[in-house]
Amino acid sequence: MSEGQYILSAQEMQECDKRTMTEHSMPSLVLMERASLKVVEAITQEFPEASKFSVVCGPGNNGGDGVAVARLLHLKGMNVRCFVMGNPDKFTDQLKQEIAIAESYGITIENTFDETAIEQSSVTIDAMFGIGLSRGLGGDFEKATVIINEKANKVVAVDIPSGYDATCGKLLGDTGIRADLTVTFAYMKKGLVLGDCKVAAGKIIVADVGIYLKQDDIDYDIVIDDGILTNIKPRPVDANKGSCGKLLIIAGSENIYGACYLSAKSALAAGSGLVKIYTHTNNLEAIRQNLPEAMYLGYNEYSAKELEAQINWADVILIGPGLGTGEVSAAILKRTLEASTKPVIIDADGINLTSQNLQLLKQTSERIPVILTPHLKEMERLTGIKVADIKINQEQVAKDFAKDTGSIVVLKNHTTIVTDGINAYYITSGNEALATPGSGDVLAGLVASLMGQKATESTLLTVSAAAYLHGKAGTKAAKVHGTRGVLASHIIDNFEKI
Repeated sequence: MSEGQYILSAQEMQECDKRTMTEHSMPSLVLMERASLKVVEAITQEFPEASKFSVVCGPGNNGGDGVAVARLLHLKGMNVRCFVMGNPDKFTDQLKQEIAIAESYGITIENTFDETAIEQSSVTIDAMFGIGLSRGLGGDFEKATVIINEKANKVVAVDIPSGYDATCGKLLGDTGIRADLTVTFAYMKKGLVLGDCKVAAGKIIVADVGIYLKQDDIDYDIVIDDGILTNIKPRPVDANKGSCGKLLIIAGSENIYGACYLSAKSALAAGSGLVKIYTHTNNLEAIRQNLPEAMYLGYNEYSAKELEAQINWADVILIGPGLGTGEVSAAILKRTLEASTKPVIIDADGINLTSQNLQLLKQTSERIPVILTPHLKEMERLTGIKVADIKINQEQVAKDFAKDTGSIVVLKNHTTIVTDGINAYYITSGNEALATPGSGDVLAGLVASLMGQKATESTLLTVSAAAYLHGKAGTKAAKVHGTRGVLASHIIDNFEKI
């Protein structure tokens, strides 16, 4: 069974390139030709009416790809101008070879840059720098990038838009290419779905160019796709509500009802057999009227005995949505983590309270699975690392925290990362429609529901499947309501069949 496709860092991809050339005796120029063919195929498919092109190349092998693209477009009868920028004495051998081949076919290679050509071209192809870039664009490359961003009609990036870190997606300098389409080679690069580069990459096509992973002892990270759904077990024909997961949701507070309602509705819609909401008594009437399928119990004051009875009843516990951070909420969270013998999902205010007692989190994770679902600001509270720094190091921050605490972390962002501290699963199924109030409550309920149903063979897979399905539901809802019009309830309405 499959979960998705491999997603590589810049270093991992460079190692794959090297192995392909050394262990399989694959010439670099052959890989360059294959890559260029894939770029031209993608351009032809995505921009079938385009006939005038500018190709802007740098001094390295990414520039060699660009020169080969220019030649192939020229041979198709297109109007092409090819600019190779930088000091010719520092061009790589492969780039020099591609220039010689192109010139033999009658293409003029220009060692300059022409702003007018960019304005007049249907498509501008960015082949300045690839995944090996380690510093910001400067000099003529920075000037060219500014002009391309301002003047180009459509932009296609070769492997990765120039100017970004291919591992974390950080903009390395003051500017980077903003592409409409990126054609990346062999495997998805982490930087394309993280940080600044996710916005800059546009549509991404992963092209097979004949570079294949050699697994050895490396556990490569995964970008989740529909393959993960094959891991979800079908519901047994002899199922009953008691065998489909008893979920306790400890959520809501004196003045907050919606969060516990959305989490519970999400869990029921995802297949939980029994859902009990433990919440402030102020919320009971609303639950009775709006979610009769759930059970409920209200409290005014903290009672350890009453809470423990609910904990002992459950197969899995979700705590935190709308819970508040007052003394009663803190006492409830503390006792839940101390007393539970079943998996616990901590969300929202539960995370904010947990950030004040990480030692208890570590102790709990030694006994039972604990899943945290922070957004970036909540992750800042957990780690003390500023949001801006988390954004440019999202995977490592999540992995380090998960490893240190023994938990599973679902770090929510425009790309969500699910990690147990060793492996990381990238979730890219959602879109900006998920930036709506209550979306996180829906995700928390979905995670808890699949955990209670033991939907897959592993906790990490189950949590990743939930995050993936949540993203798909949001994307599907956006097609009906628009990215600005999606409500949290719309996400629930668009859950795929589980």
